[in-house]
Amino acid sequence: MKKTVLSFAFVLAATFAFGQELTKEQLKQQKKEIKALIGVAEDAESNIANDPEAAVAAIRTATSNPLVNKNAYVWYVSASAKKGVMDNENRKRAEGGQFDEEKLYNYTFEFGNDIAECDKCDNLPDAKGKIAPQYTDFVNNSYGQQFGQFYNAGAYFYGKENYEKSYHLFRMFIEAADRLYKAGMMPKDTVNVPVAAYNMSLCGMQLKKYDMVLTHVDMAMANPDYAPTAYRYKTAAYLELGDTAKWLDLCKEGAVKFPQDSYFNQALMQYYYDRNESEKLDALADDLIKSDPKNPQFLFLKGYIAQSKYEKEDVKDLLDVAMEWYKKTLDADPNYESALVNLGRCYLLKAQEYSNAQSSTKINDKKKLAQDREILDGFYNQALPLYERLRTISPDRKDFWFNGLMNCYYNLRMDDKVAELEKLESAE
Repeated sequence: MKKTVLSFAFVLAATFAFGQELTKEQLKQQKKEIKALIGVAEDAESNIANDPEAAVAAIRTATSNPLVNKNAYVWYVSASAKKGVMDNENRKRAEGGQFDEEKLYNYTFEFGNDIAECDKCDNLPDAKGKIAPQYTDFVNNSYGQQFGQFYNAGAYFYGKENYEKSYHLFRMFIEAADRLYKAGMMPKDTVNVPVAAYNMSLCGMQLKKYDMVLTHVDMAMANPDYAPTAYRYKTAAYLELGDTAKWLDLCKEGAVKFPQDSYFNQALMQYYYDRNESEKLDALADDLIKSDPKNPQFLFLKGYIAQSKYEKEDVKDLLDVAMEWYKKTLDADPNYESALVNLGRCYLLKAQEYSNAQSSTKINDKKKLAQDREILDGFYNQALPLYERLRTISPDRKDFWFNGLMNCYYNLRMDDKVAELEKLESAE
């Protein structure tokens, strides 16, 4: 590889970057320093084959010095030295020997940064404004040899909960894959890149750095397995960043794009409920049902809206409306838990309403009392199978079924069942 020494024009450019004009004597001294630093880089390059770790240590003197750290050659040497360390560790692993995994992946991270710096500096214009890169082949070949290791290193550091480093390594993998595709060195990666992009958004969520979540999250949408969760991360990131309007739009889009993911519906329900904007939520639910008439989530949403208004405004007809939508929900999905819970609650509310309305019945009017008992039993008998089904399909979710089931058993005078539930409760 050709060794490039900084020209005098570059030295002048560097001089002005320090914000002061140097005397002739100072320029002369600076040229000596630059020559010495380039000599350090050359010595490091010559030592890579024998002792790459020593070469890495030596070249840091140059990469950290602003006099030469805009020189692509310096970064070429630094990347080459680190590649030498990586090659040694990979060779040990391939031979089944002891290797230092953390060292391997730390050097992979630094190597990726060095390659990027080499490429950036290689494409800087010279004093005449011309760009004549010399390390394009080196950069492309390096990515071709190592880009898969960026992914492995990202996964390694994610496992170590070093999400910052993991994020950047997955980004390196994506950028390397894109560069190799554009250089005609490999086909477009449509399998691993979306997963790496998803991992980047996951790192951002772990770090609570929501700008990081958004950088590549759209790429993750190409993978159908990760798309719903990636879209959820994107939605949540905008909310955390304070862009409520964007968050609301994404929730609406997400409810249509991913109708099986309850996050978007529940987020919208809570948003409109907190603001007492049930009309907007109702209009949204109508639009959702038009887009997917048999979707149980959308049908449930209509019932939820009616029940919420009933409980806030005490409009009795709304309870019947809610019950009809919950029944439609269960026609679409007989085991839709929230519909089972809420429909059961509606029957219990019906029983409570009827009981309150008949409180003036005289205790000696046995015929009327018997009629009332029959009507009340009807409500409890309709609620009972809903709670029993919940107990069957969600035995661990006692909050869904225990109180409702106890209420039904007690009011239907099923003493043995009441005793069973009491025993269950005392055993815990």
